[in-house]
Amino acid sequence: MGLSGRFAVDFPGLAADDLFAIASDIESYPSFIPWCRSARVLETDGNVRQVENHFGAGPMDMRFVTRAQADPPQTLAITSEDGPFRSFRLDWTFREGHVEARYHISLRSPLLQGLAAFAMPEVERRIVSQFRQRVADLHGV
Repeated sequence: MGLSGRFAVDFPGLAADDLFAIASDIESYPSFIPWCRSARVLETDGNVRQVENHFGAGPMDMRFVTRAQADPPQTLAITSEDGPFRSFRLDWTFREGHVEARYHISLRSPLLQGLAAFAMPEVERRIVSQFRQRVADLHGV
């Protein structure tokens, strides 16, 4: 059980390297990922980073650690079984002019799982909108 989905965004003329750089700039997530209060790289081992995350909105406040495995500039896989997650996986893929993300989320709390199911369409909309804005801010596209 869990939530699964996908979202994609096109950026004609923008290189995969540029798009990968935005998604892999984890410590900048608070500036463009909805409800991200902080993201701090704890450890780096080659293309793998352990990241401390802090997300919240209103009374909701979650801290958890993720593992970010990069294969530049094609993919970035973010996973966790920490904090509220039974399992979390977000797979970014990049090619020239295109970003796609697939996710699967299973939360430990049935209440949080229900809230997440209700909120995911808005979360996806905001991520796409704010990712577009981040690309525009950095690349004028």
